[in-house]
Amino acid sequence: MRFQEDRGRSPTTLNGYRSLITTHIEPTLGGIKIGKLSVYHLDSLYTSLSKDGKSPRTIRNVHNVISAALNQAIRWDWITQNVSARTTLPRATPKPLDIPSPEDVQRLISLCQSRNEVVGAFVFLAAVTGCRRGEVAALRWSSIKGPSLTIDASAYSSSGHVGVKSTKTGRSRQIHLVDEVVAWLKVWRDSRRTLAIDWGVHLGADSFIFSGVPDGSRPISLDLVSREVRRAADALALPGIHLHSLRHLAATELLAAGVSARDTADFLGHADPALTLRTYAHPTLDRQRAASEVLSRSLRAPSPREAEA
Repeated sequence: MRFQEDRGRSPTTLNGYRSLITTHIEPTLGGIKIGKLSVYHLDSLYTSLSKDGKSPRTIRNVHNVISAALNQAIRWDWITQNVSARTTLPRATPKPLDIPSPEDVQRLISLCQSRNEVVGAFVFLAAVTGCRRGEVAALRWSSIKGPSLTIDASAYSSSGHVGVKSTKTGRSRQIHLVDEVVAWLKVWRDSRRTLAIDWGVHLGADSFIFSGVPDGSRPISLDLVSREVRRAADALALPGIHLHSLRHLAATELLAAGVSARDTADFLGHADPALTLRTYAHPTLDRQRAASEVLSRSLRAPSPREAEA
């Protein structure tokens, strides 16, 4: 694990690896020497996890950790082949996404705002930008240049520690903000500056836009935001909706409006437009109706035959 830290893996990713290793891998495979590990051992592990009710996604994550470790062992000349390549994994059935309507998101924002103004503001900006929650939490006032918002970092929470790392893809991107959002951000900054003055502290350009402290010196807790959004969604009878659902809405609305997969992927920070299409370009009644109209306009319906006497 220390080797992964030296290679720049994020703390949240490493915590995920540790959890999979200590919970699922070590208890079954910990006593087997790497050179003796077989396809049978791995298939038995995956079957056991499946019988225990673990999801296909969890089993695949376990497999990915094992496969990566074996690939590294090959590079170090510890073994000559990666036996995980011949294992049988459970088929993952994609679950339909729970995508809220714009009206539901507006209700969610309003309720969050009434309970916690910082969380309400956070949810609003997440909704209109489609950013990941960590990207929104990592925004500083210096991220705003006129109507342009620079996304170049992501906040994380790990073992009680809150920090900032690079974005998921390791790249930065620009998001254009409409005039209404720019004006709202100015009002929000004024309110944060007033709060800082009241507390006798300074709100600077590098202060975080959303913070739990008056000077904005550290990003807001992601766990807090997710928890409050979950509670608000439950109160509104929206059980399938969570903070990431705002991103689903953004992607779906962009594609439905005719924005290309490439531009939608760039807006959302996806490295591959194909991922955007696979995840979000599901049929909708509006798209099906539009497709039907296009085809109908290009073809002429045949005249029915006269009924035989």
